[in-house]
Amino acid sequence: MYDGLVLLVDDQPLAAEDSIAALKHYVPGDQILYAQTAAAAMEILEGRPVSLVFLDIEMPDMSGFSLAAYLEEKHKGLPYVFLTGHADFAAESYDYEPVDFLTKPVDTARLGRTFERVERKALPSAGKVAVRSGQDYVLVEPGEISYICKEKRKIRIRLKDGREFQSAMSLDELEQIFSDYGFFRCHQSFLIPVGDIRQVGASMFGQTYEAALEGDVVVPVSRSKYAVLKEELKFLGVPFVKGVTSK
Repeated sequence: MYDGLVLLVDDQPLAAEDSIAALKHYVPGDQILYAQTAAAAMEILEGRPVSLVFLDIEMPDMSGFSLAAYLEEKHKGLPYVFLTGHADFAAESYDYEPVDFLTKPVDTARLGRTFERVERKALPSAGKVAVRSGQDYVLVEPGEISYICKEKRKIRIRLKDGREFQSAMSLDELEQIFSDYGFFRCHQSFLIPVGDIRQVGASMFGQTYEAALEGDVVVPVSRSKYAVLKEELKFLGVPFVKGVTSK
């Protein structure tokens, strides 16, 4: 169970009841605080040691985005999660730094991943991954990784500075770990950081797809993952602008 006071801010009591029911799977009921307005939330934050906030985005007195800006200014470092009934708001959340973004009604299993992210962020080595190198472990920032791939039955973690580590874990296991760091399984043999994608398109012969990453790195994108990758980019707030085909 999560050890800390959790504040839920939602102007719709019925929706809040559903969210609280989901939260009780991970937080003791007496540690869940509820505010129906942003003003009430601010009052609670000034008087109680809240350690995590769930923010509904659409509220009449102050939007969840405005309340998030208030948190970042007045309660810097306090983690928060956006809640909404409309996934389209994910694009607007790009200007903020939520721990997670959940759609309502909250899926209980998906909420478990949110608490995993919160706890990982609270660790002293938060944001880093320990990669074994011989008898030692090297702490690596996920942002240092160019991509992770499977080559000839070997799993390799390739860094942007040219270093490479071999992992004894399967690509499926690494996908579970690195999905929380913004990595996407674009192909059965590749995991890539979505934030490093510069272009996605058809390969030279037009039969498959490929993604161009930072550092002139090009990796394959399977046909089955192409549409999924587009949705992932949308979820992360990347706007899609319609263009015209060049002649």
